Amino acid sequence: MTGSLLEDRNLRRLFFALAVLYVLPFWTIRYLPTVDGGCHTYNAWILRQHGNTEQYPLFNQYYEVNAKPYPNWISQGTMALLMYAVPPRVAEKLLVSGYMLLFLSGMWYLVGAVRPGERWLAFLAFPFAWNQLFQYGFYNFSMSLAFFPWGLGYWWRHRETPGLGFAVKMNLLLWLCYFSHILSFSLALAAIGILWLVTLRRESWRRHLLHVPILLPQVVLPLWFFAQKTGGEIPARWGFQRILRYFAELQVLVTLSEAQRWIGIGVAVLFLGLLLWTLARKVRSRPLLQEEDAFLLLAVLAVLLYDVSPQGLAGGALLKPRLSLYPWLLLIPWFSLGLGRTARRAGTAVLALGALVYAGYMTHLYRVRGAEVEEYLAALEPVQPNTRILPLFFERKGPTDALSHAMGYKALEKGLIDWDNYEAKVSFFPTRFRDTVVFPDLTNVILDPPALRLKPNLGQIDAVYTWKMPPGHSFRKRLKRRYNRVSAKFGGELFEIRRDAPGVESPHAGPHRKRRAGAPGRGPRPDRARPHRPGRGRGGPGAPGGPVGGM
Repeated sequence: MTGSLLEDRNLRRLFFALAVLYVLPFWTIRYLPTVDGGCHTYNAWILRQHGNTEQYPLFNQYYEVNAKPYPNWISQGTMALLMYAVPPRVAEKLLVSGYMLLFLSGMWYLVGAVRPGERWLAFLAFPFAWNQLFQYGFYNFSMSLAFFPWGLGYWWRHRETPGLGFAVKMNLLLWLCYFSHILSFSLALAAIGILWLVTLRRESWRRHLLHVPILLPQVVLPLWFFAQKTGGEIPARWGFQRILRYFAELQVLVTLSEAQRWIGIGVAVLFLGLLLWTLARKVRSRPLLQEEDAFLLLAVLAVLLYDVSPQGLAGGALLKPRLSLYPWLLLIPWFSLGLGRTARRAGTAVLALGALVYAGYMTHLYRVRGAEVEEYLAALEPVQPNTRILPLFFERKGPTDALSHAMGYKALEKGLIDWDNYEAKVSFFPTRFRDTVVFPDLTNVILDPPALRLKPNLGQIDAVYTWKMPPGHSFRKRLKRRYNRVSAKFGGELFEIRRDAPGVESPHAGPHRKRRAGAPGRGPRPDRARPHRPGRGRGGPGAPGGPVGGM
């Protein structure tokens, strides 16, 4: 075995050993402390139990399966299938573990396809695995981000042999990306189109043209999706300074601690140094421009797209934070340092050590936040099965609030109808509320929990769960007039309705009555017009007042 082959094998072993370590934080805690993860897992469980009216009578009464080929099927569909073999929490952990390994191995594959001699630079991808969008619990988007480098890498590696096998595998990768999230799919298809143009040569143009019919099937589903009018454009509210700062400081890496801002800045400075180094080498090289330089072009175009994009589009929000990831990821396969063996080994050691330390840091943060989720759920233990519940938050934490949809974990265990299930109120998720469901009036409840009107909602809300309600708050007195407090732990208080109270209906009577005039139907809820994302800090994306769009 030659020295270079041995070095490559050892490099691969080191990379994938670290990738496995990046999965471990998920398995050291009981509940994952992501913002929307509980909601995704809950809806996957509803999908899994659809038709099981004996154990979960309310699921069929209130929810239906949306079988249309929307994106966002991957996370719920995968978890629902896994739930035939393992409990819901395990299915969720398997999903996010799959994301972590797919994303990191995809970056390894992409860098190796473009710059085989610079594969050690794939270690730069490790800090991006834990980004804000993943921590928000946007599992579908995260899975699409994992498929993105696989699609680009496979096309680049096999672009000279566009045969039948290539066509099948390429379309399969892109369909997996589409059924995860429309954004990564659209960017992957656009990136492949640009790479196709850049690599078009006179001597092989006939073979190159075969890519057009091969990729033509990928046009069908996006055209159908955008024809559905799932949502209009959400105008950008960020000023130029905030746009620049968020990108330049890599604030998309700030997830569970404000201290991560320094990590983002450090990674950004490292990328700037690698960018200047590679450009200096390019100036001295001949020919000046090579096919691999198309990835620098893609990164520049991705920066421009991030700059001019709205805040949300086609039913999804937080578009700028999502778009801020791609320029950095596209730069990694373009970097070319031309180091000798000793320098490469030293660089690999530094990057691997940094990734290892960061894995330990994230494990600590996950254990702290995971314990907070357990505390949040503790007072919910006595909740009556098959009832309708509303969580109310009097306190939230930043930079990402891991408790926002943690109710989903208890709702799936007890077969509850969680009125905070935002996914089921829009049209582009696999699980949605039936058209006949009468929703409680939750206007302004997200920002002002005491604004909840109790008497008009007695027919829809069987239980109220408050978190960190201040002692002596007047809302507690209002609650006790119509609800009994049955549990209180760690700042959580569970109130269940008095069945003898006037206007109280059984939850098993079903939701099938004529909707009141002006009652909210499917689509964005009035109380979700301003999201639950906690504090902006120094330009972060998630503050009260921004749009919804967890996918």
